[in-house]
Amino acid sequence: MKRTAADLLARLQASRLRIFTTADLRTLTGQAPAAAVHALGRLEAQGLVARVRRGVWANRLAPALNPGEAVVHLRTPWPAYVSLHSALAIHGLVAEIPHATWAVTAAPPYRLESPLGAFRFHHLPSRLMWGYGMHRDGAAVYPLANPVKAFLDTMYLSLIPRSPVREPVRRGRRWDLDPAILRPAARRFAFPPLMRRLAALGFTA
Repeated sequence: MKRTAADLLARLQASRLRIFTTADLRTLTGQAPAAAVHALGRLEAQGLVARVRRGVWANRLAPALNPGEAVVHLRTPWPAYVSLHSALAIHGLVAEIPHATWAVTAAPPYRLESPLGAFRFHHLPSRLMWGYGMHRDGAAVYPLANPVKAFLDTMYLSLIPRSPVREPVRRGRRWDLDPAILRPAARRFAFPPLMRRLAALGFTA
């Protein structure tokens, strides 16, 4: 089924697809796999879509695209969410804004440089994939760790040998986190080095 670039673009806009897969376009248009890839290549050449990675695309005409929107698509079928230094910055807990989008996933670690920017996925065991929800930032919606979970994810990974994740530097004189929420959440990690480090920071058990 041959479709013009204008027709494909109109369908993308009508469906409000911001970050999407080749399979999404096939469902939308009924095109065969090769035809869908060719059509997306034409849109990419015109600067209307961007190939984030194989099979994942960004609609460049979507308003205020946020890299966080791509996180779920980049590690599917495994869960993933924005956390670590990126989430801490969004929640105003650290001053430094990371140049990459930091996320955690139950999948193996993964690095990507893309038209949407750099992505750094770090592995967490499936039992630790909790403490996040959908976050709205303008037109963008993506999975984001809550402040306590972002802090604990970062602290936990910073204590893993040879981990590239480093302990975060707080924005103010103390961490603006509720100990009554943090302590039981930390215990769910069942990781003694984490509990010892939190005690050293003043979050006593």
